[in-house]
Amino acid sequence: MDSTRPWVRGAALAVTVGIVYIVCAVAVALFPEGTLAFFNTWLHGVDLTLVKRPATKPLTAGEWLYGFVSAVAAGYVAGALYGWARNLFSGRK
Repeated sequence: MDSTRPWVRGAALAVTVGIVYIVCAVAVALFPEGTLAFFNTWLHGVDLTLVKRPATKPLTAGEWLYGFVSAVAAGYVAGALYGWARNLFSGRK
């Protein structure tokens, strides 16, 4: 099995998370109820409508940017950790 530099895996996952975040944001903006119903099917009975943000308090650009940056950063860390662990368990440095 080929070893990979962990930062490469981190960067790949960070880009993937960023794209998914943007697609999700667009879906919520265009189809808020449909997106909520879709993700409700993933959560084994957890009702997301109970934690839905009120329409009277829209998401600000700063909140969106903070969420995007923190999600991408978490994706990078998770991908790099995965790359490191993969190399460790495959016997590669």
